[in-house]
This record gives sequence, structure tokens and C-alpha cells, in this order.
Amino acid sequence: MTMYLLIINFIVDGIILIGMFLLFMKDPSREEMQKQKQIAREIEGTFQSYLEEIREENRKFEQNTVSRRSDSLTEKKEEVSGNRRTKSEDPIEFQPPVTESREKVEFSEELKVKKMAEEGKSLEEMAKLLGTGKTEVEMMMKLIRRQQ
Repeated sequence: MTMYLLIINFIVDGIILIGMFLLFMKDPSREEMQKQKQIAREIEGTFQSYLEEIREENRKFEQNTVSRRSDSLTEKKEEVSGNRRTKSEDPIEFQPPVTESREKVEFSEELKVKKMAEEGKSLEEMAKLLGTGKTEVEMMMKLIRRQQ
């Protein structure tokens, strides 16, 4: 009879040891999961702030290009109206410009982007060729679409 009790005691002890081992194995995984969740939240917060900075830079870039265009348009209008005044005040003889040297015409980045888009190039290719970021090229595409 004692033999049976000893065998049952060893079986119960074995079950208890296995149960304790399983509990120890589960506990560190919970802590590790909480650490991973905390790290994920920190990374997400960092990305959110970075994304917000990029959006703010894009807004500034868009406002800057729009203001440049409006400034250049007003300058052209003033130049045209100034030319009209001088023509009516004092007639000047026409002298054709000297075309001895061929100057390379430099297109604006927006025209380059428009031309590349018509050629069917991707945003990454355009960004590489222009030496700018992908988001800047995307913003220029949006500006071009708005103007049309």
C-alpha cells in the first residue's frame, strides 16, 4: 500500500514540476510581448512625426512654387505693360539679337517632370533623374494637374 502511495506521490510531483515549468515559460513571453508593443508604439510615433514633417515641407514647397509663379506672372505683366508705354512714348528701331553663341536652354523642374510623365517614367525614375525626393516629384505632379 505504501508503494502505491509513493508512486502516486511521484506522479503528482512530476505533474506539479511540469506545470511550474510551463508557467515559467509563459511569464517571460508576456513581458517580452509588452516590450515589443511598447517599441512598436514608439516606432509608430516616430514615423507619424516624420510623416507630419514631410507633409509640412510639402505644403511649404507647394506654397513656394505657387508664389514664385504668381510673382513671375506679375513681373511679366509689368514688363509687357512697361514695353507698351515705351513703344507709345518713343519709337525705337528694331535690332535683331546676335545669335553667335548657342546657349543651352534650361527647363524648369516642373516642365521636366511633365515631359517625363508624358514619356511614361515612374516617380522613382523621375526623382533619380532630377536628384530630388519622390515626394517632391509627386507634389510637382499634383501642381501640374491643378494648373491644367
